[in-house]
Amino acid sequence: MRINEAYEHEAILPRQGEECGSGCNKIVTQCVDVAAPVTLVPTASLGTVTVSCQGAPVVNCVTDPCGTSSTITVTQRVCVTIPVRYDVSMNTGEPTICCAEGGACGPCSPCGCKA
Repeated sequence: MRINEAYEHEAILPRQGEECGSGCNKIVTQCVDVAAPVTLVPTASLGTVTVSCQGAPVVNCVTDPCGTSSTITVTQRVCVTIPVRYDVSMNTGEPTICCAEGGACGPCSPCGCKA
């Protein structure tokens, strides 16, 4: 966030003449950088997992070449349901302010202060 607001004002005219001690009047404008830190913290909560079989199992039987053993592989498609609740919480820090580099408003540069 940056404060860079223009405002209307009456110009203060300098005194005429160049005599010593006549003084001078100036109008100054200062930019400031305002930082508002926000930290987002994610959360994820898991509900109860459920599993259900889909269709019939597939059975595959392989016998070794010598006929001394067989390996049976049973494959079952299952549907796994996992309910997840996602959320984000927000923590705000203290805002800070500092003078912008270069001073006068125009394109204000980033704040060099340490927040």
